[in-house]
Amino acid sequence: MTSNEVYTGAGVSATLVPEMDYDIGMQLGTTAITHQYITSGGANSKGFRYKNTASGNSSAVDRTTISWGVDADGGSAHVANRLPTDIYKGCTAIVNNHTAANASPTTQVLLIKSNSPYQITFNQEISSADTDIITLTILGFGTPAFSPAVTDSKNNLLSDNWLGLVNTITPPTIDAEMKQVNLALGGTRNFGIQYKGAESYGSASIDVSLNNGSWLYYALGNMTFTATQQVNGGGSPVTLAMSQENSKVYYDNTNKTFHRRESGALSPPQKYGTADTSMLKLSADSKIDYTFTESESGNLPSFALEITNEKGNVTDANYFQDANDENMFSRIFTGCQVNTFTMNFEEGQEVKATIDAVTRRGYDSLPNYIPKRKVRTPSSLFNYNAEADNLPFMFSDGHIEAFGQTLGKVKSGSLTITNNITPQRFIGNYDRSIISAHTTGQRLYDIQLNLQITDRTVFDELRNQGEISASNIVITFDKNDTANTDKITFTLKDYIVQSVDIPFPDDKGMLDVALTLSARALHECKYHGKWIILG
Repeated sequence: MTSNEVYTGAGVSATLVPEMDYDIGMQLGTTAITHQYITSGGANSKGFRYKNTASGNSSAVDRTTISWGVDADGGSAHVANRLPTDIYKGCTAIVNNHTAANASPTTQVLLIKSNSPYQITFNQEISSADTDIITLTILGFGTPAFSPAVTDSKNNLLSDNWLGLVNTITPPTIDAEMKQVNLALGGTRNFGIQYKGAESYGSASIDVSLNNGSWLYYALGNMTFTATQQVNGGGSPVTLAMSQENSKVYYDNTNKTFHRRESGALSPPQKYGTADTSMLKLSADSKIDYTFTESESGNLPSFALEITNEKGNVTDANYFQDANDENMFSRIFTGCQVNTFTMNFEEGQEVKATIDAVTRRGYDSLPNYIPKRKVRTPSSLFNYNAEADNLPFMFSDGHIEAFGQTLGKVKSGSLTITNNITPQRFIGNYDRSIISAHTTGQRLYDIQLNLQITDRTVFDELRNQGEISASNIVITFDKNDTANTDKITFTLKDYIVQSVDIPFPDDKGMLDVALTLSARALHECKYHGKWIILG
């Protein structure tokens, strides 16, 4: 060790890395000595093709790998397109093999065995001829979004995404199962051998003062949106082909996904087959209308948490992880999915939310990794907007309806969404530290309200046998109650009154009734605001 400075809490930061399907090649755009990425022709002509010489193809190449980097035919090294080593180990990839430019492809589902900065290796060979065109999509679960390097010869992820107004955060714990075995040999009372089994992870817990609706997407599973595109002088939309600017947001109007343009490329890259005319530049002052719906497939969206420790002596010149981890180091917890989401509201307070997320893997960053895309000030993080947009929702912004009427005397309450996620391990994921999958179980909606009553409605509904379907539970928070303000509306249907606790106050004061409601299904969930959800 050459440094005497210790790591302290003042240098710890946490940011979000979006996870979504990653179309390999669309962002790399380079020719390698063994694998050629084809960019000419129609949308379905783009993809990889095998070769191993400057003059032609060969079946002798290793068909378990796809690689990129230096062009043997005279091109240059693409030093920016470096993946963190083994960040995608254990992830699932869909491989489509096109025998002709627009032919219906054959499909393979492959497991990623390993990856280097310039290569991905699969668990079996890709079935293709030399002239076939291969497209590769790594599925989103456990796949943190790659970003071209902000510094040559270094690597990073798209990890400069603000988590919002975080009050407290508890990263997942990592525990290794201890195996201690006697070897049927005498002479000692001690175990004969010990070793480590599979690693397990505790939940990630994040407590925030809620200033946006993005966590509802992760809790529910599906998202659509409408947004305002930037227009040119003639009033037509600005598309990717017309204006490709860094530090701008584009959205795919066909597939309804957002994309950041950083370091000369879209992150995440646009999907295979998406025309540039579908990639519209988002207006800088646009507020987006999101609609979140329930995922019935069990494939909840995931995200990664990057936890970075850095010392106070780090400069821009040495802002990367060195060989001895003496300046900084990061741990990246991938495949985080929301198991429970609880939104709390109380008189006189801001609206708060607690997110408990299960975790797939704890990845230790390696030398030459740059955390947070080298963003060193909070105000420069992605989604950090003007102060008015960053403020939390307040209790005074709320409006609650149930039993066909407005509940005007609610003092506090909570909404909880539970997904009942169970981690799964399968044979052959290439690392004992990786959880293979998360299985969702029964979805639950619970509402707790503390209120003062003016009649006996809540008690009557408790004694009713059937569920309430003639009216919905509507929870709304509207920052300024104006036409274009930030707003969350959460509506549940088919609910029952589970319990009503009516106390006998010793001080002879108001009756503060504790009301518990359970709902079977979501009617709708909407969010209007500037927060960009990459998912």
